[in-house]
Amino acid sequence: MTVARQVRVLVPAAEAELAADALWQAGAAAVEELPGQLLAGVADGGDLDALVAAVASRWPVEVVEVDLDGALDAWRPHARAVRVGRLVVRPPWVPRPAGPGVDVVVDPGRAFGHGAHPTTRLVLEQIDARVAGGERVLDVGCGSGVLAIAALALGASAAVAVDVDPEARAATRANAARNGVADRVAVLDDAGAVTGRFDLVVANMLLPDLAAVAPVLGRAVAPGAPVVVSGLLERQLDDLVAVAARAGLAPDRDPPARAEGWVALSLRAR
Repeated sequence: MTVARQVRVLVPAAEAELAADALWQAGAAAVEELPGQLLAGVADGGDLDALVAAVASRWPVEVVEVDLDGALDAWRPHARAVRVGRLVVRPPWVPRPAGPGVDVVVDPGRAFGHGAHPTTRLVLEQIDARVAGGERVLDVGCGSGVLAIAALALGASAAVAVDVDPEARAATRANAARNGVADRVAVLDDAGAVTGRFDLVVANMLLPDLAAVAPVLGRAVAPGAPVVVSGLLERQLDDLVAVAARAGLAPDRDPPARAEGWVALSLRAR
């Protein structure tokens, strides 16, 4: 059993979004909402005390030890198929629902990206709208590989998927094989190793990670092609636009897409 220390906040449902926003601003790497409470953690080297300070003046809070393996699997009994445009994204133990759709079967393992999170859905919507067939796609911070695999399932010719997490790279390779696209996706551990230009670039990452890879996104996108980013809270849009500008990218004319307080933004080279 892997044990991790997290912050538990007891919060009424009506104030959960407010508390979650405070935790994100304080540097939370993940926030899980449960009935009557939020659980928040930090990445390696993060400041757990900052999360406590961000919410302790308003809500009861404590630092607890949690079974990280159990927490990572907690979503599985509640998993469902998600329809996004032409796509049906589901884990392998959930039956395919009736009706048309391009089936994408993804088990994230210990990586992020089972298809139901609002940011994943927002980027899948953009992929569905932009992939017509034959595109080269770059997915930076690929997690389970769901975005790259969805693009390939819709007819993209090739994809490069990048993630520093070995669990994510393993999940991406396994899911690519599960969906019959392993021969069309290259999995890398370093965004700096990406070469060439791509017809569609996607990155579903938290803002500090987007800031770190923004120069790669700017170099990798083909002239006139879109860069679709998510992992952002609505209040972070202006910060993201500033980060993108330094990488030679500017917001597309399409307005940001929003879901449950999260935002996806399309960028193009200036």
